[in-house]
Amino acid sequence: MTTLFHIYRSSTRFSSFSKPKIHPRGFTLIEEQSLAPTLQRFHFKKDHQLIQVFLYSSSIQEELYMLIEECELTNRFMEDLRTKDYHDANVDVFLVDTNPAKIIEAIEQAVDLPEEAGKLHIYGQQMWHSDAFIVGNREALERLRNAIDQALQYGEKRELFYPEDNEAFDLYISCTEDSFAMSQLDPPYHDPEIFSKRKNPVQAFRYYPLTNEK
Repeated sequence: MTTLFHIYRSSTRFSSFSKPKIHPRGFTLIEEQSLAPTLQRFHFKKDHQLIQVFLYSSSIQEELYMLIEECELTNRFMEDLRTKDYHDANVDVFLVDTNPAKIIEAIEQAVDLPEEAGKLHIYGQQMWHSDAFIVGNREALERLRNAIDQALQYGEKRELFYPEDNEAFDLYISCTEDSFAMSQLDPPYHDPEIFSKRKNPVQAFRYYPLTNEK
């Protein structure tokens, strides 16, 4: 089963795994497993719902990561976590394999970000038949290609990019089924003199809980 996890980075660096604990208020710990010397898995329960969490200590990155399953409890889990030690790494990963070595490999690939962020500009269509443009350096375009490959594999992918002014933005990519009706989405044009404010294409995404306020 494919599951999406958001990755959070600890503010404290760990060179070895010392089994740190996580205690969200109001959540009951159902199960705790040590899958590897550097990987722990937790199952928590709240209001008859379950959420899966991993802790992983990377000797390569020298970082401690917390992975939280994307579900209805995700935001509540972070709000009720009894530590402010973790912050959003702006990275997510799809986990398919239950083999610990495969899980670690997937996490390492997700967090192995380049030191220099690539620059990417996306210019959408202003109106019908207008041209659209994607402009980026090699680093950004290779990351875009990788994100598209993951969307083709898993159906969706979010990736963080930077334009020239370094004001970061998330790019969401959805690979829809042929039966998906594009007519249920707002037109992709953005000329404010012709079109009203567009709504986000939330219908095209299943894993990411998008809203029209995002």
